[in-house]
Amino acid sequence: MIFTMEKKELRKIFRAKRAKIHNKEEKDRIIQEYVLNMPEIKKADTVLVYVSYNSETSTRLIMESILNNNKNLAVPRCLENGIMEFIYINSTDELRSGAYGIPEPSGDRKAIISSDTVCIVPALSFSLDGTRLGYGGGYYDRFLSENNNIYKIGICYDELISEKLPSEKYDIKVQTVITEERKVLCSAER
Repeated sequence: MIFTMEKKELRKIFRAKRAKIHNKEEKDRIIQEYVLNMPEIKKADTVLVYVSYNSETSTRLIMESILNNNKNLAVPRCLENGIMEFIYINSTDELRSGAYGIPEPSGDRKAIISSDTVCIVPALSFSLDGTRLGYGGGYYDRFLSENNNIYKIGICYDELISEKLPSEKYDIKVQTVITEERKVLCSAER
């Protein structure tokens, strides 16, 4: 799909579309297995993963696998003024309800970001060139613009992939998008 409407209207459309997706558990499992087998994940020193919430593509298996393989796992915590930080966790038991009701880490050990860090990025939709339609808060764009040397992987259901999405100069693209049906290598630079 190619969209020319405003981001606000697109968010409504994709939220409704995502809420109607069938076989989410199976699709989530396939997506997460693809991600876990990526060379970038295998060589990463730290993996930054969003904690899936509501109808988002699940990250539960990714988080459990990273923890079970003794890799560094960090999850986001939203602060004031649209700022987000990633905090290391050793168990999903360390998550508490945070901003917007989304589970956040209870600890305070900030993730150390390096060129071998990988970030799993959420979105309502991704385009084939790596553009993401986020939720409108700008948290990920701010974080990624300050840490643009990390490898960025978007995950979503294939029905939510768009040929093109509106993009502004501060929008940060991902290098790869993983769905249950394909791996899209995007034109985004690291």
